[in-house]
Amino acid sequence: MVGRGSLPGDCPLTWAVIGLNLLTFLLDFAGFLAPARLGFDPLSFPARPWTALTYPLVGTGSILAVLVGAYAFWLLGGSLERAWGGRDYLLFLALASLTSALGLWVGTILLGRVVFLSGLWMPLAAVTVAWSVIHPYERLLVYFAIPLEGRWLGLLATVLVFFSFPFPLGLFALSGCAFAWWYTRAGRYGPLTSPLESFRRWRRRRHLRRIL
Repeated sequence: MVGRGSLPGDCPLTWAVIGLNLLTFLLDFAGFLAPARLGFDPLSFPARPWTALTYPLVGTGSILAVLVGAYAFWLLGGSLERAWGGRDYLLFLALASLTSALGLWVGTILLGRVVFLSGLWMPLAAVTVAWSVIHPYERLLVYFAIPLEGRWLGLLATVLVFFSFPFPLGLFALSGCAFAWWYTRAGRYGPLTSPLESFRRWRRRRHLRRIL
């Protein structure tokens, strides 16, 4: 049951990201915000490093694209947030966004091709891959009509990312999806990407030693 004043799904961080996307879309539509201020430009990244984390908050494209992306993010991202908890989920989103941006930055340096990055689609692809690793055989309706198992949904997200960028820049853009796969399979339990979990284990061991 949804409590009074709360949003459906019990996923406040997911709703916050969606809300910021809708807000920036409306501000841009009304002419009060230029997406370039928060979007990721590989050429200006060294001077504006924060854009590697802020570009997913910029709602760009048509209103239909923004709404469809928001719904998919609520469905899949909300599931991850409930399963992992807010802190681990926030860490995942930040690292997935950062990894995607860094991949494109390296690709720009090596290939000399520049692509401006904004919108929810790159972290959404990472979220989709992570969800598909956890639920490989669960079926979802793609476009509300096509039933697709989680494993194929993750593969579809990867293919879409690859073909959304000029070849071979799409290979570098897949860094976020690769990170999501690794993080979900093993990285979430390691000390490098989950210092909070390592700290919890240390406290449990210390408590057990005191008891014994």
